[in-house]
Amino acid sequence: MKKVLSLVRRFLPLLFSVAVLVYLFGYRTDPRETLETAKGVEPSMLALAAVLGIGSFAFQAARLKLLVQVIGHKVSLWRMFLYTLLGHFYNSAIPGGSVGGDAIKALYLSQSTGSKATAFAAVLVDRLCGLFMLAALALIVLLPSIHEPSMRQAAYVIIGFTGCATVAIALMTSRRIRKLIPVGTSRKLPFSRAIRAFDDAMQAYRGHKKGLLAALLMSILPQAGWIAMHIAIGRGIGIQLDWHEYAVLIPVAGMVAALPISFGGWGVGEAATVHFFELRGVAKSQALVLSLMGRMLQLAWALVALPFSWAMPKPKGMKEAIADEEEPTERGNGASVEADKAPQAKLE
Repeated sequence: MKKVLSLVRRFLPLLFSVAVLVYLFGYRTDPRETLETAKGVEPSMLALAAVLGIGSFAFQAARLKLLVQVIGHKVSLWRMFLYTLLGHFYNSAIPGGSVGGDAIKALYLSQSTGSKATAFAAVLVDRLCGLFMLAALALIVLLPSIHEPSMRQAAYVIIGFTGCATVAIALMTSRRIRKLIPVGTSRKLPFSRAIRAFDDAMQAYRGHKKGLLAALLMSILPQAGWIAMHIAIGRGIGIQLDWHEYAVLIPVAGMVAALPISFGGWGVGEAATVHFFELRGVAKSQALVLSLMGRMLQLAWALVALPFSWAMPKPKGMKEAIADEEEPTERGNGASVEADKAPQAKLE
């Protein structure tokens, strides 16, 4: 029974993604029109989008390198770039995997740093920097047009996303709140492993405010590259929107796709893109192609790193090595763990 439930839990997000995509292609858009839109993309703009996409990955790798360097480890930019691409590949192309893309990136990174706790903390903080900067940029660009009904819907998503994330982080970092949790009960809480992993990350980066600020500011570059990639695709398929509209709608669709209800955000991200771009007068088929082309370009670049992974340790073996280690022990406050223990959360 446990095996059945485990399989259902692993593959249900994939089934949900497939169902949403079938709905989008079969009921929300005209398949022929969608195919014609994809075929009509301007090659020069598609090539530009591909360059911007790989640039976004490069800036992500540079940010992760900075975060690792801040806590005393040196890893080459090439390795960071490779780990970033492999992490994206596992997030976007391996359904039902037992190890998520961020965890894969952290496991590979631990081979270079020699510290599993440091690697997991760096990847987790890297993800948080990216998400917060994405929301902040979108909200800043949105403010001048917040009076428009379609933009108000986008604002609700951004504010809701950042508000929930801020409350969650405040709860996890508040010592007063954690002291209220009886010793031993934190393991029974939902997402307890993620909470312990987050606590380890805070321990590792305590006292490195300047480095965290630098990483947060650096997050502007990968997010700008990601948005610019979609602008190039949009221009290539005839979407007539200003850059600032893309700078709001693409992050909003990305936030919706980040919800842990589908496989890698597939389907959910496309549905959000169709919805919000349609509010701005964009045809459903164009919005769907915009989202799918952006995903496929990023996945194509991630595939470039796949041959290099054949010479690296297998993710399953690395996961087992982590699992064989002693479980993190709880401190007196009931929620944090020893900084030298590796968190065993699935970082997604």
